[in-house]
Amino acid sequence: MNRSAPLSSTLAALAGVGFALLLFFSVFIVDPLREATDQQLLTWWSDSGKLRDNIISMYMLVAAGPLFLVFLAQLCQRLRSAGESAESWSRLVFGAGVTFAALLAVTAFSRGVVAQSIRFSDEPVPGPDTLRYATALSQAAFSIGAVPFATIAVATASAIIVRTGVLARWLGWLGFVVSALSLLLVVLLIGAFAIPLFTLWTVAASFVIWRTRNEVAGDGLARRPGGSIVGSAPATR
Repeated sequence: MNRSAPLSSTLAALAGVGFALLLFFSVFIVDPLREATDQQLLTWWSDSGKLRDNIISMYMLVAAGPLFLVFLAQLCQRLRSAGESAESWSRLVFGAGVTFAALLAVTAFSRGVVAQSIRFSDEPVPGPDTLRYATALSQAAFSIGAVPFATIAVATASAIIVRTGVLARWLGWLGFVVSALSLLLVVLLIGAFAIPLFTLWTVAASFVIWRTRNEVAGDGLARRPGGSIVGSAPATR
């Protein structure tokens, strides 16, 4: 028996839940100004409490990225176990997921470094144009960059799951709903509102990975052409 398989699945599930919590609260604690005057913008960025929240949000997003990659690695390993037909598509899931994690870092640093330099390095508050640019870059990196790549990863993983049954098929159908709604939000230029959708799917996927952790514990299990494991307990549907 491969005793490390249940442990790696458990760690991946915990990483997925941790990622979802960090992503949600990193956005929840920051409420950036919208359509503010120059004076309102300068006042907001001069508030020590607002600066602190921006810095905390930055570190939450930075920490969320590696946790997501741990979750992603296990998810793609499960998808690859569906057989050769899922191999290339699982690479797309992994590539889109890595790009999503990288854009999370861009989102975090684009505003967080401004707040950190003001609060801890005694730098003066930049001009309104710089502050607007930093906020716009952060929002674009997430809404126009990270969310579409996350949508690709979830949609592709869901297609593999529904077609092969490598994981619970309800997770795949949930992923289709999440992907469709997220794509709509991107088109409407409000991609940030997709955060609750991604956190929901990630937590659900983490639960399924943890729930089926013992099904991948055997060494050298034969696989049928469709990708199911011979001699293993059936996946939860």
